[in-house]
Amino acid sequence: MENQATEKTNGKKRNPVFIIILGLLVVGGGWFGISKYQHSQHHEDTDDAQVSADISPVIPRIAGYVTEVRVKDNQLVKKGDTLIVLDNRDYIIKVEQAEAALATAVSNLNSAKATTTASKANIATSKLAVNTIDAQIEAAKVSLWRATQDYDRYSNLYKDHTITLQQFEQASAAKQSAEKQIAILEQQKNQAAQQTSAVAVQSNAVAEQIGVADASIRQKQTEIDAAKLNLSYTVVTAQQDGLISKVNVQPGQFIQAGQALFSVVHSDAVWVIANFKETQLNKM
Repeated sequence: MENQATEKTNGKKRNPVFIIILGLLVVGGGWFGISKYQHSQHHEDTDDAQVSADISPVIPRIAGYVTEVRVKDNQLVKKGDTLIVLDNRDYIIKVEQAEAALATAVSNLNSAKATTTASKANIATSKLAVNTIDAQIEAAKVSLWRATQDYDRYSNLYKDHTITLQQFEQASAAKQSAEKQIAILEQQKNQAAQQTSAVAVQSNAVAEQIGVADASIRQKQTEIDAAKLNLSYTVVTAQQDGLISKVNVQPGQFIQAGQALFSVVHSDAVWVIANFKETQLNKM
């Protein structure tokens, strides 16, 4: 009996496993405690924290019916990726209408310029006609002066019975013809001058039309630019890299300009918001 008890006691002394494991646990626990303590002297921890990021809403610039939704929740997108597509038929028609209006305005401008060119030519022709008539009037005045001289001389000769009545009447007729010729030329000059004035007024009016046509062309071009811009808005694209969140739109749905459809969480602007106690701040 004593031998058996002695053997059991000796067996316990010879088995060091339990002691080794216990020692390791004590050493490991001590090392962890010391490390934790040292870390706590220079660092603070908190469970009251959350991850935040910049979020941009996806908002259409125009109203329309949705034809395609190319993204879903939690999908990663790159800047420029197409997110949704709107029905663009009405906007294409508006572009075509604006282009047709511009073509009409250009045609009106060309017509006005052609009229101006013709008016300038007519003014030049009328002025030339006036100058020609002035020269003819001067020549007619010379002829009238001669005819008047002949008439006066023949009148005296007829009184003296030096010439016949027929000769006197011929001199009188020549004088009257010269007077009528001057009257006709003066009338023609007045008509040519009036025509010149009328053409000048028309030319001024056409010049105003050219100014109006130029302004109309600029306006129509602006309308085309606006129509094309609205057409481009029928394709809504991502403005930055990120993660799609809360998609709330589907094909066939009518959306308004400025309506928030879903969000893009920026992938390049993520941070952590941690809340610490006031007593922890002196170790941070």
